Amino acid sequence: MAGLWTRLTWSRAAFVLLLLNVVWTASLFIAPFTIPPGSFANEVGGANMMDHGDIWVTLPPYAAIVYAFGDIQCHQLWHRSYWLNGNQMPIDARMTSMYIFANLGLLAAMLASPALSTGQVMLNAFPASIRSRLQRLGAERAGALIVVLGLLPIAVDGFTQLFGWRESTNELRVITGAPGGFVGGLLVGAMLMSIRQITRDIREMRARAAVPASRPR
Repeated sequence: MAGLWTRLTWSRAAFVLLLLNVVWTASLFIAPFTIPPGSFANEVGGANMMDHGDIWVTLPPYAAIVYAFGDIQCHQLWHRSYWLNGNQMPIDARMTSMYIFANLGLLAAMLASPALSTGQVMLNAFPASIRSRLQRLGAERAGALIVVLGLLPIAVDGFTQLFGWRESTNELRVITGAPGGFVGGLLVGAMLMSIRQITRDIREMRARAAVPASRPR
């Protein structure tokens, strides 16, 4: 257990980010149960703006904060959201899935072997059989490929829906959001781990440089 704890806390920034994201993810499921059924139901809005401020001011502080933060990020379309306790969840099904799996991506990066390269940390998070194949591309190219492949299902599902060719389902949104959330968390976690490794190496170099060389007799 001590070794696992040491690995998880090796990068304090990554550990704090994981805690914050876990709290936020849990709040997505808790908040609907802290308000009466029907307090937020059958609503629609736009992304990257607050549409329902008149509703949030009527909610208890905890639910108001969670729902308002969700409002800023998400369209909050009722037909693309799961419902709990007779209320829409604060964000839609795809984004909920992405936050859940972002926790796993962060955790994978934190447990991977540290490296100076973000791409290398991402590679180190995968089993050796996968890592050996991707390593041939080079760490950074392999890392970019991982991100692209993770986001591709969201792009395909989202764009075909956007142009009216089809309508996705919440189950499919969850499935396509999972790899996107994972690689997003993995990328951010790998960046923080590589920054921690760079900082550590610089400190060690400075410490060695500060030690005066012994004079020959």
